[in-house]
Amino acid sequence: MGVLTDDLTRLRNEVLALRSVRQGLMHDLEQETEERRADVSRMLADFSKDLGRVARRTKADRLGSISVLRNTVSDILTGVRTDLSGVRKAWLALGVASPAAFSTLEKRTRPKAGAKAEGRRSETGRKRPSVRAKVAKPAHKRRKH
Repeated sequence: MGVLTDDLTRLRNEVLALRSVRQGLMHDLEQETEERRADVSRMLADFSKDLGRVARRTKADRLGSISVLRNTVSDILTGVRTDLSGVRKAWLALGVASPAAFSTLEKRTRPKAGAKAEGRRSETGRKRPSVRAKVAKPAHKRRKH
């Protein structure tokens, strides 16, 4: 029985060796997993810092653009006010009424719609029939009831 005992001893030693290799592999995997978790945490922290920096820079750029836009609009409005003032002064110098005064005068002198309004409305307020003579439709265009 010496050969069987030697084979079983060799087999047991191989199992123990493979078990220790497996335990070493598991330990290495746990170490690598922890290192990767730490790397990912550092990377996410860096992303967060970079995103904050970019957001602050973008906000500053937008606020600067809005400031420039406000100044431009203010300059345009000032120019329009100056132009309108100049036009009003020119109208006064020429003795011509402004368009607003013209429209007010036109409204005051326009006849108001009264009981005898002219146009397409009759005295009852309903539309008058069309002036065109009614022509009988051809038989093929008439509706059948």
